[in-house]
Amino acid sequence: MLRKVPAMLLTAALLTGSVAATAAFAETAPVQQQKINVTLNERPLAFPQDVVTENGVAYVNASTLAIALGGTAAWDSMIKSVLIAKDNNYALRMYENSTFAYKNGKEIRVPAPPRTTTGAVLVPLVYVAQELGAEVTYDEKTLTYNLQIEIVK
Repeated sequence: MLRKVPAMLLTAALLTGSVAATAAFAETAPVQQQKINVTLNERPLAFPQDVVTENGVAYVNASTLAIALGGTAAWDSMIKSVLIAKDNNYALRMYENSTFAYKNGKEIRVPAPPRTTTGAVLVPLVYVAQELGAEVTYDEKTLTYNLQIEIVK
């Protein structure tokens, strides 16, 4: 009987720990959301990460969006900002966790700050697409953002 007590205590501890871990994971697991699509000139635009929505704002990969719209994007890890540029006459620097930004050297406020994830910087899709010259519409039925822009090659 004395040998069974430590084994029972060990089993109870393991079961309690696994239940607590499962409960903790369930609380921190992200909410599953419906897949949002993006098209560019009526063709699907693929991003390395799914579109993420937070507080009604759709976020996408900064580099993928900028390049698709004829621009560039670069992350500056020293000052935690993303620089989006196009045609040597447009530059937007947005700072992580801040609505403070610079557009062509002038201080402005942006509606939503960029977010960093593992290996990527996410920017507000509609705001940045419009800044780069795209016309943006949203189809609620298909959960699709449609971007229209003349692409000069």
